Amino acid sequence: MKRTIYIINAILFMGCCLLVSTTTPDVKDIDVNNKITYVNSDAITKEEVIEVAPVEVVEEVVEKEPVVVEEKVEEEVIEEEPEEEVVVGKDEIIEDNTPIDSKPDEEVYIPSITVGSTFTGTMSGYGADIGNYTASGHYIGDSIYYPDSTYGDIRILAGDSSIPFGTVIEVSNSNVGSFIGIVLDTGRNIGFDKLYDFDVLFETSREALNYGVSKNVSFKILRVGY
Repeated sequence: MKRTIYIINAILFMGCCLLVSTTTPDVKDIDVNNKITYVNSDAITKEEVIEVAPVEVVEEVVEKEPVVVEEKVEEEVIEEEPEEEVVVGKDEIIEDNTPIDSKPDEEVYIPSITVGSTFTGTMSGYGADIGNYTASGHYIGDSIYYPDSTYGDIRILAGDSSIPFGTVIEVSNSNVGSFIGIVLDTGRNIGFDKLYDFDVLFETSREALNYGVSKNVSFKILRVGY
């Protein structure tokens, strides 16, 4: 009977031990509901993880100021018109300072330079103040006349380069009347294919300017050369 009681007590003791073992949590067991981890029977609270929101980097937009390019304004250059140069005779210049070397819109007539030949043409004037010597080398600083041994004191003329120096010509129907002249000079604008056929010498350019240009002048060859 005692033995039976011992057996029952042993069974009860073992049952109690079994019951205790089933109610006591293992050190490795984790209570999920309470979020508590048991390690060596010491409760350690779970570390709270704080999520940090990513920092949004906002790029600052800096508006560039527009570059203003100043346009260069070209200064208007006003050229002064040159003063008109008035020179008569063999150095005559037209208003735009361009020398006139040929007769405009006219047929060029080349007369025969022989004694007794006659022809009609134009004659202008030039002044002795533009130089001291003619193209032939004659000094004109003292007089506008040439002392010819045959015809006496006669006017000095500039003529075409084909006319020999010393040629004597009778001039009629000019602005200064009729006279006898001798060819001792040439001119840039003087000649049968140039602006004027002959140029008569005056003491000054002012006198020559007042003389102007004679048209339809008659010329007669009296002598060819000296």
